[in-house]
Amino acid sequence: MAKGDKSDTPQKQDTKCFMELLRVYFRSYCEKSTIHCVRYLYDPQLHNLERLIWCLLLSVSIALSWFFYLMLSERFVSQKLQTVVHDPQYPVFLVEFPAVGICTDNRINWSQLQAAKSEFLPANASLELVESFTTLVARLETLRFGSFSVGLSELDDDNLEAVNFINITTLAMFLTLSCQDIMVLNSCQWRSTTFDCCEYFVMEKTEFGFCLVFNSDLSPRSKEIKKREGSQFYPRHNAKAGQSSGLNFDLLLNESFKRPNSLATDKVYIMIKKPDQMSNVVYSMTQNTETYVTVRPDLTWTDETTRSIPPERRNCLFVDEQLELDPADSAKKYGKPFQLTNCLNRCHESYLIQLCNCSLPIFFLHNQKVKECTATSLRCIARHNDIFSYDKRREEDALFSATKPGMTCSCLVNCYLLDYYTATTTLPLSAKRIPKDPQQKLFRVDVHYQVETTPLYRTSLEFTTIDLIANLGGIFGLCLGASMVSAFELIYYLTVGFGMHLYDNSYYGVLHRKMKIKWRAFKSYLKNEVTHLADHQVHPSQKDQTTNKIRHPHHHQRNAW
Repeated sequence: MAKGDKSDTPQKQDTKCFMELLRVYFRSYCEKSTIHCVRYLYDPQLHNLERLIWCLLLSVSIALSWFFYLMLSERFVSQKLQTVVHDPQYPVFLVEFPAVGICTDNRINWSQLQAAKSEFLPANASLELVESFTTLVARLETLRFGSFSVGLSELDDDNLEAVNFINITTLAMFLTLSCQDIMVLNSCQWRSTTFDCCEYFVMEKTEFGFCLVFNSDLSPRSKEIKKREGSQFYPRHNAKAGQSSGLNFDLLLNESFKRPNSLATDKVYIMIKKPDQMSNVVYSMTQNTETYVTVRPDLTWTDETTRSIPPERRNCLFVDEQLELDPADSAKKYGKPFQLTNCLNRCHESYLIQLCNCSLPIFFLHNQKVKECTATSLRCIARHNDIFSYDKRREEDALFSATKPGMTCSCLVNCYLLDYYTATTTLPLSAKRIPKDPQQKLFRVDVHYQVETTPLYRTSLEFTTIDLIANLGGIFGLCLGASMVSAFELIYYLTVGFGMHLYDNSYYGVLHRKMKIKWRAFKSYLKNEVTHLADHQVHPSQKDQTTNKIRHPHHHQRNAW
């Protein structure tokens, strides 16, 4: 027992020495700490009860800081968005003037029927083939995506197989009403300056069919205009608001353009869309009226702080987040902004391909991956017209008792979102302005901005990383009187400072001696274990003698366990 007491005495002295050093170091930190209340924990001038009170106050402050930290962390992790007015007086001349499309309800010029027969039919065409061709032309007069008025039963009775060799897109383009057919010469004005109507109204594809479009940036002719006038001047901009401050033009429809007993009406539709947008909703205009189209641009941009949020949550895509298209895709040459703006149009085409196994370049870009729809494909288009006519959201079936078939498109808008809110006002023309020829119908159109300035909205994270750091600093400053320097100070005292304190008090020598003793004991233990395994491999006749020996580790004998 005496030996055991002597061997334990140095270890107890070393432990006591370490605890003493720790106590002295803690007292030194309490005296110098910049965190409030800490210096009172070891103040020799205070009573123990006072120290206890300050200790409780410090614990409550730390608990409050932790509680507020959890609240801020939850708010930061939720990553909510907020939309604020970035500029309440954003000038509209910084925004591109919308593209204006003109689409007649009657999609063909019936007076060109004979010319079309000569162009598309063989010279010795039979009467049956001519009749089938005439029927096909009649079906095209109301052909538009999602609004095909010809019933499937009528198409079943038509001999469309006989004219299946005719390219529908080329035929529709040949028969469509041209600018010279419907525009009144010298009636077009831009910002009160007259211009050549047919020079700037360009024939382009829309989901309504071929339409005349002003200020577009899609077709080859529009590209030529942009190259000629300069990209900074085209698409055009406008700084003024009010009637006659934007685009003015007149349309004149002749009854000879329509087929006798035609299903088409005398209405004309106007489409307001972005310059790089293929199609949008249309507004109808009646004959012998003056229509005022008021446009108010609405601009919302989402800043870069939201990139950490998935696009589905922020409900928009940055241009560089668009997936790269296959080189065979015709949309690739238009660039990623075009793909983002016309996502809905491309989704509609995918439904047409899925249901009818073809695409129709009258409404969409020419798709080289699938075949082009033929005359017999009109039956499929009519059969699924109820689906093509309705854009359906995924969640809406839960809110309606009767579900309706439609196209579900998961399209996200551009994070730099430009919309044109449109309102129309129609007034009848005076008797003096109405054409005296009853075969003619006049339409006067005025497209202008509603205001000269518009609010610019910005969508950003409600609580960013900078906000989190600032709020944490405020909370720790309020509850503990601490700052970032205090945190660095605490880290220093727990690491470098404590190590230097032990070094200054020569504790590392004591620690080194203790580690050497433990290392020797560990090696001795390993040696005894190896010898013990060797003893188990002796001859069976010596097994009883080896097993019965009792060894003691302090007598330099082998360890039995």
